[in-house]
Amino acid sequence: MKLLHKDIEKDNAGQVTLIPEEAEDMWHTYNLVQVGDSLRASTIRKVQTESSTGSVGSSRVRTTLTVSVQAIDFDSQACQLRVKGTNIEENQYKCWFPHLL
Repeated sequence: MKLLHKDIEKDNAGQVTLIPEEAEDMWHTYNLVQVGDSLRASTIRKVQTESSTGSVGSSRVRTTLTVSVQAIDFDSQACQLRVKGTNIEENQYKCWFPHLL
């Protein structure tokens, strides 16, 4: 895992920016993230739009989510980290994001 940025204070509050480089890095991240933490990640979501004529279209957009962590799960078979939480920063797209990768 690559550590890009670290800003930790004496009371252990702060932030880090990590980039996973191997599947095993998700396990280490699982052991770092706690309920109540904020997690920011880039994701791709499908957004539906409605034109003035009433036709509906959809497109895939990249957006950044900031989630207040409510639950964390690690799938050891797929080496995937699943985080459930609520979005705490406004987003330009009206979507519901129940979890991240």
